Amino acid sequence: MPSPTTAPDTTAPPPVPAPDTAATRRMLLGPMVIGLFLVLAFAGLMIPALQDPKPHDVPIGVVGPAGTGDKIDQQLQAGSPDAFDVTSYRSEGAARDALMDHEIYGALLFTAPQEPPTLLVAGAAGDAPVRVVTAAYEELTRQAGATGEIQDVAPLPESDSRGVSGLLLSIALVIGALLFQAVLSLMAARLPARKRFLAGLGYAVIAGGVGALLAGPVIGAFDGSFPQLFGVAVLLSLAVIGVVAACQGLLGVLGVAVGALVVLPLGVSSSGGPVDYHFLPDFYSTISQYMPMGSAITSLRRIFYFDGNNVMTPLLTLAVWVAVAWIIALVAERVRPFRPAVLVVPVSELPPGYLPDRRAGRAS
Repeated sequence: MPSPTTAPDTTAPPPVPAPDTAATRRMLLGPMVIGLFLVLAFAGLMIPALQDPKPHDVPIGVVGPAGTGDKIDQQLQAGSPDAFDVTSYRSEGAARDALMDHEIYGALLFTAPQEPPTLLVAGAAGDAPVRVVTAAYEELTRQAGATGEIQDVAPLPESDSRGVSGLLLSIALVIGALLFQAVLSLMAARLPARKRFLAGLGYAVIAGGVGALLAGPVIGAFDGSFPQLFGVAVLLSLAVIGVVAACQGLLGVLGVAVGALVVLPLGVSSSGGPVDYHFLPDFYSTISQYMPMGSAITSLRRIFYFDGNNVMTPLLTLAVWVAVAWIIALVAERVRPFRPAVLVVPVSELPPGYLPDRRAGRAS
């Protein structure tokens, strides 16, 4: 007896209901809010920081007889109040060491009576501080009716003649890590937290390697220790991913925007951009060296242009950001797993007929 055959189910899947008015409004307003947030964040933070850079407490040293430092400080304060912070040193060697430790940006040497002082500068500290220190020195010697000598004890290399390669590499790493974490929170939100955190660690290592390889051996902006360049790049990437993940864990979806605000517009503006942080308004200059980007830029500058002197402080700052941010993110994930406002699902995982046939709509 032949077995009965089952007729194929030709019933069409139920049509996908169109989004209601509230859902449509959310879909359209969401991108607008994100775009406006970026405009307000970048314009509201970066323009006030960089629109009118002026020197504040630029550190310089003085070597000379007793009382010379106080005299120079009074002269500088008379011409440019609060522009300089003068420190006296006992010897030329001590002043040179302070320059090479990136503690001061210039040193006035009064080593011979009745002779104009010699100015020592560290060109690797950046164009802005060298220009303002040199201008102050030239004004002092002009008032004395003499012309002195200027020596650059740590010049910038030809491969980075403007001293901005560290800034540009840091911006690239921050943007990449920020986008990675933001997209990961959408594309991989259904994955276990362990896999998402391992993906973040893997991305930081790969991005740090690619960035260091390009900035170092390929482009040649940094000529020196590749492992140190790689280490700073990885630390910065880990810090950014950790900050955004921690903000997500604490604030939910809003945390992505808050994390982005901290690491990108606030990070770039407080770093000083093309000028030194001593030229920023008080708020930005105060937080500059405590931010991930500011610490990374200072680390690179000291590693490659100041023989690695005095580099532990910015490196430790970066490491603290990484440790604290990742610990907060891991703990927050265990207490309250992240739930995205929008879940991205691959089309291949949708049931047949779930998406409307747009071709049929056009044909009708």
